Amino acid sequence: MSEWLFWLAIGVGVGAVVYGAACLHLYLTQHRKVFLVLRKAEGTPRDWGLDYESLTISNRDRTLHAWWIPGSKDRPVLLFCHGNGVSMPHLEQQVMFLRPLGIGIFLFDYRGYGESEGDPDEAGLCDDTEAVWRYLTHQRGLKGEDVLIYGHSLGGGVATWLAARYRCGGVILEGTFTSIPDLAADHYPWLPVRKLARIEFNNLAHIDAIQDPLLIVHSTEDTLIPYTHAERLFHRAGCPKRLLPIRGKHKDAFVQTGADGLAALGAFFRIAGA
Repeated sequence: MSEWLFWLAIGVGVGAVVYGAACLHLYLTQHRKVFLVLRKAEGTPRDWGLDYESLTISNRDRTLHAWWIPGSKDRPVLLFCHGNGVSMPHLEQQVMFLRPLGIGIFLFDYRGYGESEGDPDEAGLCDDTEAVWRYLTHQRGLKGEDVLIYGHSLGGGVATWLAARYRCGGVILEGTFTSIPDLAADHYPWLPVRKLARIEFNNLAHIDAIQDPLLIVHSTEDTLIPYTHAERLFHRAGCPKRLLPIRGKHKDAFVQTGADGLAALGAFFRIAGA
């Protein structure tokens, strides 16, 4: 073998090892990347100047921590499915942004988040969200059409899953994705992420089944979840729908819209009959 072929073979071998190691690393660490859990956070809605009720909801062999922030009696309740890397005490901005609408707001932490028991996974987060829905509609006696389902970022995965199974007053998706494999392909285009993915949250498939009014809000400047995900979700949905492009960072773009965002939500609520 000539010298240059020898070194070419060495280079190809090293490249294959590095590529394989990158694939293995992504396969083994995807759970930590998708479920970024922060357990310790302080504060309650009372610190924000709001009345609230602290609740625990039993779901199989674990309990979930939840907060009920009441609104006007003639207004709907918003079931807020939060995003990754936060728990309920981190949601002050979102709650205070929504308060002028007079709606009730129901917050909860998925298993493993905040003070909720257990370890997070895709099936578990969906199961927890369904348990919260049963609590609202069975124990609280709310009608499905009086509950609006709101999903931000990762929360869009469980919100879309839930709304595909239960009729509700309307669905709001903020800064969410078509699926985890699609999002991973955006961030790791050189890796076979679709074959490596063990977590789906396939919003693009679930959105087909949603029958209630849908509002998709997404920043055109979002660098974590590209705006193209919102466009694909919007085009796939067959229910009454609106796509609202905004600007700002992924974490708090909608909050930063202020009065304009509230006006858009108010208009959506009227379409939803809320």
